[in-house]
Amino acid sequence: MRAARKLSSRLSMAVMGVVALAAAAGCSEFHYYDIDVSMVVGGSNGFSATAAEVTRIQVLVMTVMGADSGTIFMGPNANGLPLGNTGQLGVVEYSTFKDSGTLNFKVEAYDSSTSIVPNCKVGEGTTAIQASSMTTNTGAVMVSKTGDFTLCQ
Repeated sequence: MRAARKLSSRLSMAVMGVVALAAAAGCSEFHYYDIDVSMVVGGSNGFSATAAEVTRIQVLVMTVMGADSGTIFMGPNANGLPLGNTGQLGVVEYSTFKDSGTLNFKVEAYDSSTSIVPNCKVGEGTTAIQASSMTTNTGAVMVSKTGDFTLCQ
């Protein structure tokens, strides 16, 4: 009986040791990247505020490349779209287990609610953020005007 208790005790200590080793090895944790997205309004590369071009943006697509990859579709009539005249979408959160390398964020703006094709693209912006072990990381993407509005369908 006494030997069985010793074996049980040793077994539970071994299991605890494996659990501690796994914790020390660095279990994966989510890291959040809060990207503040806005359109450039005015100036040579900006959307026209007087023509309310930013209000005609129907879809935004955020693509993540580099250390991780993913795509977030926003709109139409959802996720803050259509935008107001200020062109401010707000913060888009991307989460990943990656804690090293570079995350490249690209946001593309389209004036179509149904076609995500090159001739419907009216703006683009990019930023690169070094992945880190911090829980929350921040960045910003300013989307510049790259094409004329055609209201393509």
